[in-house]
Amino acid sequence: MPTIPPCPKKRDYLVFMRTGSNALFPQWLKAEPDRNWDLFLSCYMPTPAHPEAIATEVGGYNKLTHFRECVQSGVLDLSAYRFVLLADDDLEISHGSISAFFATVDQLGLTVSHPAQSWAGYWSLRIMLRNPLACWRETNFVEVMCPCFDAGFVARRLDSFAITRSTWGSDYAFSHLARASGGRVGIVDTAVIRHAKPIQASGAFYRKLAADGVVPADELKAILDTLPPEDRSPRVIAIHVRQGLLAPLHKAVAGFVEKHKREIMKIFGNRQDRED
Repeated sequence: MPTIPPCPKKRDYLVFMRTGSNALFPQWLKAEPDRNWDLFLSCYMPTPAHPEAIATEVGGYNKLTHFRECVQSGVLDLSAYRFVLLADDDLEISHGSISAFFATVDQLGLTVSHPAQSWAGYWSLRIMLRNPLACWRETNFVEVMCPCFDAGFVARRLDSFAITRSTWGSDYAFSHLARASGGRVGIVDTAVIRHAKPIQASGAFYRKLAADGVVPADELKAILDTLPPEDRSPRVIAIHVRQGLLAPLHKAVAGFVEKHKREIMKIFGNRQDRED
């Protein structure tokens, strides 16, 4: 895997994080004092500016709508960045680093990507969980929790992003759009995040959706109905492992792990949040 390049005076990558009162971005900053990424705070409530953030902006119905508003208004200029990561604020870095993640997706040239998720965290889709034998997996889907976009793709296609108010289905849509535009989508298994909070449809955001008459499942269905059948379900297209004499063995074992994640998790007592 690539080494992390020295951090230049102008960083090449950006983390756009949607934050509230208990955001975990200080952990990210503390873990990476020589990071290769800048931090832009997108706040859904008034938040004091952080000295290490390039900007602190309040607004947007959700993370995706605020990102698009900031880019289209010029508040956020992406022209200086190669990739931008749109992160939720309840994610811990549990393996690798965000800097190494950016270096990897840049080297691979992925259009849309995502760090793998820890088996020890809360999760929605089993495909997002780390495959420990893989370096990365090419997929037709990455989740809206922490997607990373090639900045050029954003510049060309942001107006085409299908953004729902709940964000449900938006990840299927932008993953499909990336592949339909000739790009590649993938999950990087050498960088792992842990979703620290239970995934539940009873928090403040979901109460807001209910008050506005938004049914997330209906928004998801509306998006899926626009996609070809092969892109309505997350799937692994190819598994990539470290090169070397043992690569064929590693690839075979990685394929077994991917196919039998549910059974392996049960053996080791891991949380079964969803039965996808």
